[in-house]
Amino acid sequence: MSKLILKAIGDIDANVALINDLDLTVGPDEVLVSIEAAPINPVDFMLAAGTYGYRAQVPFALGSEGVGRVVEAGASVDASLVGRRVLIVPNYEQGTWSDQVVVAARNVVPVTDDGDPLQLAMVGINPLTAHLALTRYVDLKPGDWVGQNLGNSGVGQYVIALARHAGLKTLSVVRREEAAEKLRAAGADLVLVDGNDLGGRIAAALGENKLRLVLDGTGDATAGALAQAAEFEGTVVSYSSVTGQPVQVGLGDSIYRQLSLRGLWMVNWLQNASREELEKTYVELAELAAKAVVRADVEATYPLTDFRKAFEHARQQGRTGKVLFKQQ
Repeated sequence: MSKLILKAIGDIDANVALINDLDLTVGPDEVLVSIEAAPINPVDFMLAAGTYGYRAQVPFALGSEGVGRVVEAGASVDASLVGRRVLIVPNYEQGTWSDQVVVAARNVVPVTDDGDPLQLAMVGINPLTAHLALTRYVDLKPGDWVGQNLGNSGVGQYVIALARHAGLKTLSVVRREEAAEKLRAAGADLVLVDGNDLGGRIAAALGENKLRLVLDGTGDATAGALAQAAEFEGTVVSYSSVTGQPVQVGLGDSIYRQLSLRGLWMVNWLQNASREELEKTYVELAELAAKAVVRADVEATYPLTDFRKAFEHARQQGRTGKVLFKQQ
């Protein structure tokens, strides 16, 4: 049995180690999970580098999300969990880049046995972020318009799928025409490529419609262009910033049209949601993933022993799908 451990904050390549001598003793309130699949996410690299909102205490077990089967349950845990597929709650209290991992029972959610485990392994973070963005800030109704940049990202693609499932319309901004074509093929309503007069092109594409919600994942001027098309007292939600900059919404839009700026970090929801809400949300998202209502492209899978190749692949520019560790 193996697990990837971060020995120090900084360069993940220099500070990661594959540990084979694991203590898999299961406490009374814990379960032992055999990991089926676990994604490699940008946030994992940020966490290792010390540039993320959660500060890892080393030695730290890496891997933020994944799914697996319960193979042993502690004395205080419902024995019927043994054999069940469970989603690991991505609260950074345990690492999923492992063959097997001991997890507090409160940090697993039983999910469907149907569906592709690779797709189910990716439910923990990006689909949850998309779901929260679409449901917690604006009371959206079928036919309402949602605008977003970073449309071809993991979160962006899940936003499009969940919005379509709910009868909402989406306008997505991307950086390349190839990405735009991919989103259109996946069912996006409107897709524009960033460039000159983006605000004017957004307005022309929407016609008389206004955006009820704007989602920002880039921290660049595209958020401001989208905000220009937001309704009076509309809402802009920022969930990440690939540029490292704050949301760039124009002063006039903020003041004269009284736009609201909100932040979203799914970890806060994980810490504050009731157990009932947490389970209900993840079970529903897992069902949608099992039915391919929501999905993400997978470019490659690797065994844990090939972690350096997996890291290199996950950091490649122009990658079109996710990279995951998969139990062989």
